[in-house]
Amino acid sequence: MIAAQETPVQGTQEIHVDAAVVGLGPAGSTALRLLASAGISCIGIDRSHFPRNKPCGGGVSARTLPLLPPGLLDEIPHQITSGISLTYRGGPSQNQDFGRPIAYQVRRDQFDAALLDAAYRAGGQVMTGVETVSARREGREFVIVADHRVIRALSVFAADGATSRILRDLDPDSSRHVRENPSLRPFTSAEAFGDLRNPIDDRHVGIDLGLVSGGYAWSFPKKDSSWGLGVAGFLGPLANPRKEFARYLESRQATVGKAEVLTWPLPNYRSVRHGRISGLFLVGDAGGILDPFLGEGIYYAILSATRGAEALIHELSRKDIAPETAAGLASQAYARFVKGTLWPDFAQGARLAQVLYRFPGFFFRVTRRHPGLLALYASILTGKHDYRSFSRAMILRTLALLIPGRTPLSGPAL
Repeated sequence: MIAAQETPVQGTQEIHVDAAVVGLGPAGSTALRLLASAGISCIGIDRSHFPRNKPCGGGVSARTLPLLPPGLLDEIPHQITSGISLTYRGGPSQNQDFGRPIAYQVRRDQFDAALLDAAYRAGGQVMTGVETVSARREGREFVIVADHRVIRALSVFAADGATSRILRDLDPDSSRHVRENPSLRPFTSAEAFGDLRNPIDDRHVGIDLGLVSGGYAWSFPKKDSSWGLGVAGFLGPLANPRKEFARYLESRQATVGKAEVLTWPLPNYRSVRHGRISGLFLVGDAGGILDPFLGEGIYYAILSATRGAEALIHELSRKDIAPETAAGLASQAYARFVKGTLWPDFAQGARLAQVLYRFPGFFFRVTRRHPGLLALYASILTGKHDYRSFSRAMILRTLALLIPGRTPLSGPAL
């Protein structure tokens, strides 16, 4: 694993690469692996040594599998979940198993280290344990200063989280825009690993609606018999995420160490403006790319990094343009993908969140009466539906249930 490797970049000389990747979570490691595999000179930088602790539910949805290195999940412990245990304000659950995997539950320290190891084996240079990183633009190059090393790159993948230092350095107007608009600020979560006194079926993910203001709480089973527990708000930042989390722990009769409870910012997709800096790719949380309805981040981190890397690989393969021009064209193509594909779907997801998290009791009662709607909800995780197609299917099913004499639509939702 990469954790056993010394930093492979030595010395104080300038390093020249086509792409610098800052942040080596799922987004950054994916970009580094794809670029290195294509023969593009690249370097990845992270402040942590791997494996490193990461507060996260750790649910890898089934739709993520085609984007992962082949066999990666076989390398690490994981729990397959094929159903949902839904509760309302800690009350009795309604359980439904869909008969096929909807998510693979991992611990992020192991998952992220395996992704980084794959990038390292693909030929990506890696710098970990970097204490300070800054970025600036000089002409058509980016200059990244990582501790005492200077990296000059034609393009930069910012994958350094919801409070991205790279975005703040390279586009300070965007950071000011967020500070001046409270509705654009990150959401919040509180998370920890713990034990459940009365655990649910470990083939199911536990979801509670109504207990958390404007969001939901979760229990995700892990292979070592522990549970990833957390709360998050999606209508606005939780006023006191630790208090909300403590209430959820009490409802689940769960125990965690106080020192293990971590709060974390969740990006607001509306806060990030893509395509403003030529050659800059904002991926994963740094790009605001987190599902505003389910809060899923791993899939979108890997998807965004894949699309960004593919765009750069394509443009750099052209012989009719200079490499610096290729970097600019690739970042523009990536920005079009985000704004033309992801943002419209996220907008629909945000509208669904406004309804479900404002009226969680209604949704719970409807799904208890008509379990097929819960299967439709889970179909997002398998990739059968995006939020726009999900909404159309939900409307059709609801109309079929409400119109007298009509038989509800049947058939597998997954």
